[in-house]
Amino acid sequence: MPEGIDGVALQVSSVATSFAADAWVWGGNFLILIVLTVAILFFAMHQGASGLISLNIAVYAGYALYSVFPYREGILSVGGTPLIQAIISVALFIGLMAVPFMISLRLTAPSFGQLSIIQNLILSLVAACFMLALAYHVFEISNIYQFPDPLNGLFEPEGYFFYWFIAPLAGLYFLAR
Repeated sequence: MPEGIDGVALQVSSVATSFAADAWVWGGNFLILIVLTVAILFFAMHQGASGLISLNIAVYAGYALYSVFPYREGILSVGGTPLIQAIISVALFIGLMAVPFMISLRLTAPSFGQLSIIQNLILSLVAACFMLALAYHVFEISNIYQFPDPLNGLFEPEGYFFYWFIAPLAGLYFLAR
């Protein structure tokens, strides 16, 4: 082989290795968001459009109920460590979200058909982002686990919570018609 071809092959190999390393770092930084999005996407594929729409609605209802639940502080004080308190707060949120989910599922099941994979993916992503924003600002998960800096930059600033809060609503408005 001529030297020129070996040089090009070496450059291509170098670029591919660099790209793979960058993709691995990027994927590692956003791993929790990717895993949560994929879990919600699988849920959406199993439950259909009405399940995903009901989940998005139930997250809002669960947050509202969690915010005004009169025994929240008493229940959270049972946990002695921040880890136990975070687990209790997430479990309480999921419990308060369950009934609105079932009600919403009964209301939306007859009226929604199918969503495309792109619609499911986007709605799953914005639901996962909203749940991560809740984890940062409501459940204070960042007190027990140090998230990577790129993820902190997206979810930690207090002013961003509003945008993550309305993202699922905007997604539902534009994608679930």
